[in-house]
Amino acid sequence: MKFDTPAGINPIDQEKVVGKPHPRIEGPLKTTGRAVYSYENHEAAPKAAYGYVVGSAIAKGRISSMDLREAEAAPGALGIVTADNAGPIKTQGFYVAKPLAGPEIEHYHQAIALVVAETFEQARHAASLIRVDYARGQGAFDLAAARGGAKPHQRQPDVRVGDFDKAFASAPVK
Repeated sequence: MKFDTPAGINPIDQEKVVGKPHPRIEGPLKTTGRAVYSYENHEAAPKAAYGYVVGSAIAKGRISSMDLREAEAAPGALGIVTADNAGPIKTQGFYVAKPLAGPEIEHYHQAIALVVAETFEQARHAASLIRVDYARGQGAFDLAAARGGAKPHQRQPDVRVGDFDKAFASAPVK
C-alpha cells in the first residue's frame, strides 16, 4: 500500500470532529456520578469482592517485615494476598519485574499486596492499615553502565496467515 496521493477531504480536515462538542448518550450520567459501571451490577455477580493493590513505598530493596494483623481485622476484609501466600508467580515475556513483589523490591510502587474486601472502600481502608518495614537497597542510576549487557527485545516471529496484497487488491473498500 502506498500513500502517494492525498486522501481527500475527511471529517478531521474539515475540523468537524476534534475540538468540537459531541453529545454522548452516557455523558450526563458520567459527569454527574450517576453512571452505573459493570462492577456495580450486583445482580450479575452477587456478593462480589473488591481488591485494592498496595504498592511499595521504596524503589529498590527488600521487605523486612509486613504486619497484616490490623488489615486482616478491618471491617469487611476477606483476605490479603502477598508473595508469601500467593504461590509461585512467574514473569512472562519482556516483563522482568515480578507482578507481586516480595521480599525483593524492583521498582517504586511495585505491587506488594492485594487486599480483598466486601467493598472497594473497605479494601482501600484495610490496605492503609498494612505496616511494612523495608531495607533500602542501592539503586542503579548510571544508564550507560546498565546498558552494557542489554540486548534488543527479540520480537515474536511473524504469524500472519494469508496473502494481504491479494486480499487488499480485491477488497471493495480501500
